[in-house]
This record gives sequence, structure tokens and C-alpha cells, in this order.
Amino acid sequence: MIARWLTVNLIIVLLIAGWGAYQGFESNYVLFGKLVAQVGFVLFLINLNMYFVFLLIRKSKIRAVKVRLAKISKRMMKYHVAIAVSATALIGIHAATMLYANYGSLLKAKTGSGIFLSGVLGVLLFSGLLRRWKSSGPRRRFHYRMAFIFFGLLFLHIFI
Repeated sequence: MIARWLTVNLIIVLLIAGWGAYQGFESNYVLFGKLVAQVGFVLFLINLNMYFVFLLIRKSKIRAVKVRLAKISKRMMKYHVAIAVSATALIGIHAATMLYANYGSLLKAKTGSGIFLSGVLGVLLFSGLLRRWKSSGPRRRFHYRMAFIFFGLLFLHIFI
């Protein structure tokens, strides 16, 4: 189960990197922007995987697996906010670089989806902040729903 999960993550990362290489780049600014975005993507993927760790803890019937995953999740949760802030900073660098490199093309679908995703990311971060202030079931569900919406729209943005 865990091997499949790690394989899917690796395939996703390789798919994104391969797609970026396939598309090419017009300038060194665009290449830099793509590389920064890919690192930010990996950081967001690490944070998204927290949901699957908790899901495996809930669904597993083997106590040893639950204990091992609980220890992993306890260690990972210490860095959840730091990883999210780092990924957001990298995405901000990506956005600034791409806007600088493609200044005249704000009406393109890729740029428009990126601008929209910035707003979705803001809502996701705000939901995480609300959850940090006072954790509750609805806030938890809203935060992970926003994470999956963000991730789905991110895939759309990447492959446009």
C-alpha cells in the first residue's frame, strides 16, 4: 500500500518535470520560473500527502502500521506550516518571474489560470490559519477540500 502511494507520488513528480522539459522555455527567466515552481509543487505534494497518511492511519487494521504512521505524521506535522510557507514563497517567486518574463501576455489561459490559482492559494492558506487558531471538524474538512481543489486546478494550470 505504501509502496503504491510512493510510486504514484514519484510518477506525478516525474510527469510534471517531464512536461516542463517537453514544453521548453523561451528564456532563462522562464526556465528559472519553471524550476522554482517545480520545487514548490513538490513541497505542496509533501503537505498534501499528510491527508493520505491520516487516511491510512484511520483505515488500517494492523496496529503496527498505525503506530508507525502515527509517529511519521507526528514528525511531519511539526513542519507542515514551514513547508507551506516555503512552497508559497517559491510560488510567489514563480509568479513574479513569469509575469516579468511574459509581461505582455496577461490574457493567456496559462497566465489567467495562474492568477486565479493565486486567489485559491490565498483561501487555502487562510483556511489553514483558521484551523491553526481553532481546530474543528468543519474547518478541517474545508482545509483539506481546499487543498484538493487547489491541487486539481494546479494540474489544470500545469497542463494548459
